[in-house]
Amino acid sequence: MRTALAALVLVAAIAACGGSDEPHLYPTVALTVRAAGGTAAALTAEVVRTSSERQQGLMFRQSLPENEGMLFVFPAETRTGFWMRNTYIPLTIAYLAADGVVLELRTGEPLNETLLSPAQPYRYTLEVNEGWFERHGLGLGAQVILPPDLPAGE
Repeated sequence: MRTALAALVLVAAIAACGGSDEPHLYPTVALTVRAAGGTAAALTAEVVRTSSERQQGLMFRQSLPENEGMLFVFPAETRTGFWMRNTYIPLTIAYLAADGVVLELRTGEPLNETLLSPAQPYRYTLEVNEGWFERHGLGLGAQVILPPDLPAGE
């Protein structure tokens, strides 16, 4: 009985995530990314805000739906670099200012352990499938509209 109940809960969790092969591990928020010229795109992002959550990130996941990503929330501006250890999905990493403006975009190649450090301090990062910003006509200077109730980083 417990096994059947556990299987049912897992199926419900997967269905709730929009049919993704992998359920969300963290709370999600709806984001809009808007360019100065008016171009905009929407996505859902899992929010990671503690040190251990940020260290785990998207490691070990095999897929990421096109309009989903992961928002990394830091407690203050940082210069922390990212690497792709145990990350199987090619990503674009957007380094964001405190107001959500895209400061820099970097490409993360699967399993590459080269540290991807931005040239300037940032407050958030948004990881999406590689090329997502370009496919939506967005780039440097675009703004990620952050929800007012976004939990603080720890």
